[in-house]
Amino acid sequence: MKRRAGEREKELKKKKLLEELGEGKLPYLTPADADFHHLQKTRYSKLIFRKSDTVPEELHQMVQDGFLTLRKHGCFFQDLVRIKGKDFFTPVSRILIGKPGCTYKYLNTRLFTVPWPTEGCEIKYCSPQIHVACKALIKLNDYLHIEAVKALQGQNLLDTKDTTVIDREQNFATSLIEKGSFSKDQSSCYVPEDDYTSLNNRTSYNLTLLNYMDPLQMPYLKQEPYFEMGNMAVSWHHDENLVERSTVAVYSYSCEGSSAEEATDWNLKGRDPAVWHVGLKK
Repeated sequence: MKRRAGEREKELKKKKLLEELGEGKLPYLTPADADFHHLQKTRYSKLIFRKSDTVPEELHQMVQDGFLTLRKHGCFFQDLVRIKGKDFFTPVSRILIGKPGCTYKYLNTRLFTVPWPTEGCEIKYCSPQIHVACKALIKLNDYLHIEAVKALQGQNLLDTKDTTVIDREQNFATSLIEKGSFSKDQSSCYVPEDDYTSLNNRTSYNLTLLNYMDPLQMPYLKQEPYFEMGNMAVSWHHDENLVERSTVAVYSYSCEGSSAEEATDWNLKGRDPAVWHVGLKK
């Protein structure tokens, strides 16, 4: 009952906002806008935005090859979900890969992980290529884990402005690098011993949800209602099952040979409609 009441309240707020907007639309910013980074720092201070050239090329190649392998082997599936009493196939195809036994739930639909290679577990794949692809996602998660620790530690130092913290730090990242990473430059990350468990829990990604869709091949997508951003692959939403203060990492890749490479003209501010974009709003 509480869930239904919450949904009704949300629908009423949405209806009221759209009525107030009328023919108008709310403004939004992209990284191409001069005020984007100021807004990020002041209103979305926990958002870490990185350009692709800051990630090791070796990792890019490994992960992208893995994506294409999974796509080639037909590992992505649309989910049948129920929304407001009606059944729909999601426009996005997905696969969940991660630690054995982990699950992900959305729209009352629970996905179970395809297990990635895990020590102590005998996992059989139908193809050696899929084994390699799943292993690549572990490498990506390890890299993002280290980067998240570095980012959070940097924010903690800025927030506390406590220079004495340095005297109480231990080299947490070094232990991660010994387990396997891509760059020793990452060893500049130091984490106070008291924060070890907290940071480790908040940044240890235990699964990867892979989403695939070619936007230009989906003419029936709904239009984004507030900002005039064009078609939506996934509506505005928040994940209710996230543990408080946990981190979420997003890696975006436009596949070779997709419509994204063919589209050259677009009239949406700062956006190519053939490329997957991620939006945030409060």
